[in-house]
Amino acid sequence: MNRVFLFMSVLAAAILAAMLFFTTPAAVGPLGIFLFFLLTYVVVLGVMVLLIQIFVRFVYKRKKMNWKDYADAAVLSFWPVMVLVFISLGTANFILSLIEATISVALILFLIRKV
Repeated sequence: MNRVFLFMSVLAAAILAAMLFFTTPAAVGPLGIFLFFLLTYVVVLGVMVLLIQIFVRFVYKRKKMNWKDYADAAVLSFWPVMVLVFISLGTANFILSLIEATISVALILFLIRKV
């Protein structure tokens, strides 16, 4: 399962790098901007799954991750995308964007833990 996340993350990083080097936001349009946010999420998801796997292995002494660990990785990897969204929407300053994204992710994590 983790190899799938690794493959998706590397592929998304390659496409994201190509997008950043060869296109502009005006050239790709709204669908390209959506693709940028989606690829950013996939790259961060791969990194977050790797970090949570390391955390689970050394702290909880488990060899395999359960579904809640994958859900936590999915929610935590949404944080950078939320920061980019709040910045692009024009919030007052960068610190406020970080705080809003952190509160949003914390609330989603709280709801995931209650399920």
